Amino acid sequence: AMTLEAWVYPTSASSSWNDAIYKGNDNYYLMASSFSLGQPAAGGIFAGSHGEVFAPNALPLNTWTHLAATYDGTTVRLYLNGTLADSKAQTGTLATSSNPLTIGGDPIFGQYFQGRIDEIRIYNTALTQPQLQTDMTTPIT
Repeated sequence: AMTLEAWVYPTSASSSWNDAIYKGNDNYYLMASSFSLGQPAAGGIFAGSHGEVFAPNALPLNTWTHLAATYDGTTVRLYLNGTLADSKAQTGTLATSSNPLTIGGDPIFGQYFQGRIDEIRIYNTALTQPQLQTDMTTPIT
């Protein structure tokens, strides 16, 4: 199980994969943008296969957006500003590796995010939607 959270503030549009939180090599990730439409995405490798969810649209530029991804052993979910954007049935254990956990980019693919990232939270449990909404409004001290 996992939860990944970040406030992101993109300063340029992208139609490629740009990391907010990334555990290589694709073990699990929360992306500020992805291919085609540049929409946020989240996922990982579950029992050897990729599982991903995507927001419907790219993030607005020069605006803070709260991104969150959860996996509870049965479903991968992506939230934008505390609202469910996409979910997908998914089972299996998340892949593990000794690769680094990175914020805003990664040394494997160089998927560098252009903008600001704040209030990163990573949990080894799947938070509920109300818990995510509380995190959104609770600064890290």
